[in-house]
Amino acid sequence: MFVCSIKAKTLRLFGIIALCVCALTAVGIIVADATAAAVSASGVSLEGIKTEEDRRALLSAAGIQVSEDAPAVGEVALPKALDAVLLGYNEIQKQQGLDLKKYAGKTVTRYTYRLVGEGSAPVYANLVVYRHTVVAADLTGTGEEGFVKPLFAG
Repeated sequence: MFVCSIKAKTLRLFGIIALCVCALTAVGIIVADATAAAVSASGVSLEGIKTEEDRRALLSAAGIQVSEDAPAVGEVALPKALDAVLLGYNEIQKQQGLDLKKYAGKTVTRYTYRLVGEGSAPVYANLVVYRHTVVAADLTGTGEEGFVKPLFAG
């Protein structure tokens, strides 16, 4: 005959671990739903952005009209720990359901487009892409009262 005994402390520990796993899963689902809701509110998909046509279609779907000029393209190596400037920029990204912290330590590609019909001071749309997915996006205004704001804000 085989007898197995479990101490109450061990049983309680497994219960706590199971509860933590359930809580983390629920938080992950809530965060994923919030991101999807913020992006779907703007009516655009941020995945599968492989070509220039895809990027221009994304901007157009977001109601952004850009010039026909080729975008400025640059590689950006994000630091493993975001500094104060990037943390501030990330707060803008969180307003549209994005989070740069997930991409810390990665090299991303930034595409910068000039908007048309925006007055005397140029306004630019920036798309930051990692592995065919937009991970950050903003509108940057130049001039005396420059600004940086979410591109997909609803």
